[in-house]
Amino acid sequence: MKNILLIFIKYGTHLLFIAFQIICFVLIVNNNKVHGDIYDNTKSIFFENFNDKVDQLSDYLKLDEQNDSLVRENAKLLDIIINQNNTSRIYTTTDSSLLQQYSFIPAEICNKTIHLRNNYFTLCAGSTNGVKPMMGVISAEGIVGITTRVSDHYSKVIPMLHSQSRISASIRGLAFFGNLVWKNNDPKIMTLEAVPKHAPISIGDLVVTSGYSSIFPKDLPIGTISNFEITKGSSNYVIDVKLFNDLNNLSYTYLVNNKLKEEKLNLENNIDE
Repeated sequence: MKNILLIFIKYGTHLLFIAFQIICFVLIVNNNKVHGDIYDNTKSIFFENFNDKVDQLSDYLKLDEQNDSLVRENAKLLDIIINQNNTSRIYTTTDSSLLQQYSFIPAEICNKTIHLRNNYFTLCAGSTNGVKPMMGVISAEGIVGITTRVSDHYSKVIPMLHSQSRISASIRGLAFFGNLVWKNNDPKIMTLEAVPKHAPISIGDLVVTSGYSSIFPKDLPIGTISNFEITKGSSNYVIDVKLFNDLNNLSYTYLVNNKLKEEKLNLENNIDE
């Protein structure tokens, strides 16, 4: 009680002044229509702006949840689009349960290198999510790489930007195909090898997955031809491919689950004696 009295004695004049100001303000607003309208408008603008800021903050806090939901929806769309493109080549049955050759597992990148000769990515998805070694990894822009090791909750990926990376690729509209490899330090350029020199290729031609491996579906976009030449004494082109995918800015990926992969590999590995 004594402390309260001391505070009032010390600051009483200021408190009394503030109290009179509040009383005057209330009287002016309540008894003067012009000032009352100004007050109401100002109050409306203030609370409208305040509510907008609160909504923006709430939306920002929900971004991670919205991003996760969007990634899952994109995975479902990939299921539909790629399976529609492949069923006409593979099946004649009308049983829809047999038409789903591919499914996709969304995964966020939780670690990566991009400027080394042998780069790697770590994905925040593992065996508990259905991830296995030797699964293709893609994004909305194109090819990313192939899984090599998998733990319960994480998986390691050899990206395209790796000296040991080999992607079976072809030129859209042509039957010619070869291996896409990374030979230089440019993260946007790869080299397509083993395409014969009689192939009618041009700058700007689209390079896609060949579909000959069991890792990636056919016709996934990779990039475009930016340059090509024939090495002296060779019968094949050396083709520079400008990638669609900017792996440096990549955050989310999709792992390709080929449900017919084991069947195909078992058949191919069963050598007739």
